[in-house]
Parts: sequence; structure tokens; C-alpha cells
Amino acid sequence: MRESASQSGLTMRKTVPADRAALVSCVEGAGNLTSDERDCAVELIDIYLKDPLQTDYFFITAAASDGCPAGYACYGKRPLTDAVYDLYWILVGQERRREGVATMLLEHVEGLLRDEGARMLVAETSGLPAYDAARRLYLKSGFREEARIREFYKPGDDIIFFTKRL
Repeated sequence: MRESASQSGLTMRKTVPADRAALVSCVEGAGNLTSDERDCAVELIDIYLKDPLQTDYFFITAAASDGCPAGYACYGKRPLTDAVYDLYWILVGQERRREGVATMLLEHVEGLLRDEGARMLVAETSGLPAYDAARRLYLKSGFREEARIREFYKPGDDIIFFTKRL
């Protein structure tokens, strides 16, 4: 995996076991995740870190110059597809929000996937107001709303699918 540095002083790199506590802190401090979502996000971190041979989930970390993670992205190939990937999570620590970290993570993931020959990246999110920032990030980054299933998660909570052709 290629590393890249940004003008913000962050380096995009493969997630390593020493990042776990900071990534879990990002999850716990997200503010808009349900307890089930937090549990799922931490479970994926642990799967990735504990089994280096698994190929379902990939993580990149945005690290400050001191090596401290500012945020992360988790993605993986969608089974049974021809070069389609899912973006599972992009989370940024509270102290680094509104600095463009999520955009940098997303752009890095897209670059990695283009290098792999990916055709499409799919992101899903809730339709609740608490997820407005995620939806704005996707739209600002060139995704389009592809589909919506009303009341998918629970009454009043739609699932929205965003796609970006790579």
C-alpha cells in the first residue's frame, strides 16, 4: 500500500495495531453512532488487526506527524461483483474535524482502488439528520445518490446508497 502525505501534515498509511486505541476513540467520539454501530465499527477494526490474512476489510489511517491517528477509513470488495468496493466507515477524531481529514481519507481510498482496477465505490448511510455530514461528504466528493429504501433501519430511518464510478 502506498503512503501519501498531505499539505495538512497528515500521512495516509496502512492501519497498524498500535492505532487501535485511537481508532476506537474515533468510534466512541463520533457522536452520531448507535451502540450497535459503534460495536460493529470496533469489531471490524479487531478483525482487521487480529487476522492479517483476511481480505474482507482494509483500513487506512490518517496519521499526524507524531504518528497519532486523526481518523481512518475502512473499505472492502463487495462479494460477487466485478471490481465494486464498499466504503464501510470514515471516522475522524473530534479534535481534527472540519479540517478536511475525511475528504483526504476518501481521496486516498479512491486512489488505492483505482490502482487496483476498481470500477465503483458504494457508500451507505442513514437518512437521519445526524448523518447529514456523511451525505454532504459523499455528494461533495462526486458520489451520487443511487437508491433509497424508506424506513430500512427502523421507522423514519432510511438507508441511502451513494455510488461513485472510478
